[in-house]
Amino acid sequence: MKNQKHKFNTLQKGFSLLEILVVMVMMATLIGLVANSVGNNRVKGKIQEAKIRIGQLKIKIEEFNLDTGYYPRSLDALVNDNGDSNWLGKYTKEKNLKDPWGEPFKYSNPGQNDEEFSIVSHGNDKASGGTGLDKDINSWDL
Repeated sequence: MKNQKHKFNTLQKGFSLLEILVVMVMMATLIGLVANSVGNNRVKGKIQEAKIRIGQLKIKIEEFNLDTGYYPRSLDALVNDNGDSNWLGKYTKEKNLKDPWGEPFKYSNPGQNDEEFSIVSHGNDKASGGTGLDKDINSWDL
């Protein structure tokens, strides 16, 4: 009986170092692919959020124009050009003037592409230009 137990133990084999390394590489590759996909979805969500925020700002700027007869000189102006109306507070809040990446929206009056005004977020890369997921988000493209 003792010989059978010993014989059974000698038949058991473990995994070789090479087999363990192959499995670890496969797992790391799979985790990398999943993480990249999740990261891209997060960026796509922020791009959509930036578009929504720009759309909301466009509406508030148009409301300001309807009330005052002109567009604000800047997004962070505390008073309008006449000094009689508060842009921040009455029309929007300071927290709405930043994109989802925490950067201030770029505003110009007059705007680009024959627009009265323009709002731009430099997006994921926080730099002007870019392609793909790093492309700028412009009010005239919405």
